[in-house]
Amino acid sequence: MNTLKIAIVLLLMVPIIAIGQTSAVDNLFDKYTSQDGFTSVDVSKGLFELFAEIEADDPEFEDFQKAIEGVESLRLIAYSLEDEEDGNTEASKEAFYKDVMSTIPFKEFKELMIIKDSDANVNFYAKSSGSIISEMIMVVDGKDEAVLLSLIGNLDLNYVAKLGRTMDIGGMQHLGKMDKDND
Repeated sequence: MNTLKIAIVLLLMVPIIAIGQTSAVDNLFDKYTSQDGFTSVDVSKGLFELFAEIEADDPEFEDFQKAIEGVESLRLIAYSLEDEEDGNTEASKEAFYKDVMSTIPFKEFKELMIIKDSDANVNFYAKSSGSIISEMIMVVDGKDEAVLLSLIGNLDLNYVAKLGRTMDIGGMQHLGKMDKDND
């Protein structure tokens, strides 16, 4: 009987424990958002819902609406050496990138793609169930920037690249590279 009581108590505590946990990505955002030299963007589901309600005759905007349909949150944090006059350094950029790579449990993600060019290495990772991506992470290690982007929701990869091209937010342009061979 005691075993049954303990099991029931543990089962009742699981939702409480799950609510209290924060993800590695959340911890990184909490750590770096208020630090000098970092740019952070946190877009909630509410803004995406507002965009979904706008009526337009523009096919590009309709693609954007399809891209954001299942997005619950978009978070981006970037460190750029273009702000060197503000004291941004190569060492700080590298420390941020190393912290990202050591903090996020990448074993829980599938690596979708790696893009290497003269300016940056861009890695895309996803958690998925079947064809639905529930979380996507993009990590950029560039010559003069390091970027972490997190997209959470029910995501359709066909539209994620279009989302990156449409939103004019620093670091988002790398999402557009996912679809550059299809243009």
